[in-house]
Amino acid sequence: MHVSLRYGTGSFNLALSGRTAVRIAGGASAPPLPDERASLAAALERPVASLPIDRILPRTGTVAVLISDITRGAAAARLLGPLLEELERNGAGPERVVVVLALGLHRGSGGAGLESHVGARVLARWTVMEHDARDGGSLVDVGTTARGTPCILNRAAVDASFVIALGSVAFHYFAGYGGARKLILPGIAAERTILANHRLSLRADAGSGLAAGCRPGVLDGNPVHEDMLEGARLVGTRMLAVNVVAGGGGEALFINAGELDASHRAACAFLSSHMRVPVARRYPAVILSAGGFPKDMNLLQSHKAIRHASYALEEGGLMLAAAECREGVGSDSYADAFAEGRLAVPGRVRGRYTPNAQAAMSTYELAARFSIYLKSAMDDALAGKFGFGPWKDGYERYLLAGLADDEILVLENASLFLPETEAGADRGAAPL
Repeated sequence: MHVSLRYGTGSFNLALSGRTAVRIAGGASAPPLPDERASLAAALERPVASLPIDRILPRTGTVAVLISDITRGAAAARLLGPLLEELERNGAGPERVVVVLALGLHRGSGGAGLESHVGARVLARWTVMEHDARDGGSLVDVGTTARGTPCILNRAAVDASFVIALGSVAFHYFAGYGGARKLILPGIAAERTILANHRLSLRADAGSGLAAGCRPGVLDGNPVHEDMLEGARLVGTRMLAVNVVAGGGGEALFINAGELDASHRAACAFLSSHMRVPVARRYPAVILSAGGFPKDMNLLQSHKAIRHASYALEEGGLMLAAAECREGVGSDSYADAFAEGRLAVPGRVRGRYTPNAQAAMSTYELAARFSIYLKSAMDDALAGKFGFGPWKDGYERYLLAGLADDEILVLENASLFLPETEAGADRGAAPL
């Protein structure tokens, strides 16, 4: 049998010679919306736990539209133009609106990258800015959460009369789900705000791994999510979330709008009903694609797909991961945690918490529990520092030798789809 798997901006053909009954999952989901523009308009007219846009949009003052960056995919960006048209139709034109790319600590795209993401027509008519978490002059302190996170946020949103958070909702490996409150914290937060919030993803002893509740598909009891939501509400401005769930090709499957938490939970419920992969038991071997660009643009992003796939893999099992990683590791702090090799990671994380310490600990734990082979554009020695072996053409033949067809699972898009045992028992990582 043959399977075509996304890889970078293209694909590769996985040949499973002599096999006829390997399970293939994580590709098909809900049908795409036939008319994204009409679905957006309907969502704004009938929002979740909120009045319609024409009744809550202030007649004066600035409107801040927060939008996900390119690593979250293009579905939300495609809705930006229609959303701005709806605002203008309701009296908030270019003179009142500022679009803020909620980058968190991700790098800005600028120039051609920015145009590619939001569109030339938007850039020509509307004010667009990229959030800078290290620019103190653009930030303002709005308070502190119950968990002690100092909430220092972008002034463009804090001083606005109305805020719209336009984001993609997908599984997130430690915040439960992306979107909504995440457009604010970490999206438009200061570096020290982001570090304080993300530190909650690790146990009290940071070198011991991810904290309880910090896993994909979990909101209640997830300390990072709960802190994000509390921090987002400290903005104090009237707010509306616009949530989109996208398919593997970036097409919108679901759009809603409404109160920050209620609308987000409705979008999460849709995602979970269509993008969980039920597994009766864990498999000895899992083969995955991270979903192609931008989900596999670097190792930091690709690691999330590997984490998802791990929930379908038995302890000590074999994982073959296809992720191009054309940009290499993707984070200096993530790379620095592995500078002395995988075994030194817990000590380095204990010594100093850095922006991607949780990704480092997650990767450390995955490489300790499973045999992971990576098909990528990265140098083999660099991938080896993270605990990954090379997956070269043809390696799958002997790595899978001796396994029956029903012992192998192929996940076509592990960034979007989350395996879960039918008993729902996989609620955390194995202890280190």
